Amino acid sequence: MKYPFFLLILSITACGPSYLFEEDKTIAGAQWSYRDTLNFNFTVTDTTALYNILVDFAYADTFPNQNIYVKFYTRFPDGKRLSKPLSFDFFDPIGNPAGKCSGGVCSAKIPIQENAFFEKAGEYTITLEQFGRQDPLPGMKSIGLSVEKAGKK
Repeated sequence: MKYPFFLLILSITACGPSYLFEEDKTIAGAQWSYRDTLNFNFTVTDTTALYNILVDFAYADTFPNQNIYVKFYTRFPDGKRLSKPLSFDFFDPIGNPAGKCSGGVCSAKIPIQENAFFEKAGEYTITLEQFGRQDPLPGMKSIGLSVEKAGKK
């Protein structure tokens, strides 16, 4: 009787997403300042794989804005750096949260790019900077980055 239960648990845990990289950073005092850049470093060895790149936000359900503006920088193994401004919606136009909320904190895992590939093996750095309307931006609890394996090219 113990073995079927064990096999069921093993099959459930084996079906979850597989991550190349996953890290969360706590925002001090839940106040994200312009000067508080967040760096995420990871190494890519398989250039034939596809990846989903996601940003994980944890924010107060009283967050003062519908969305957040972020500067997204990517540094490649050869030193080249690209930047892109992004906007993430935390609430829809009538105020419903984009993520799941519990105990005054909402969390949302928002894709930046799906089925991305890395042309060069080596170390990558993704940097996120807050550039919204307020400095500091209240209500940001933590921000994370996930690079999820999505298959092969």
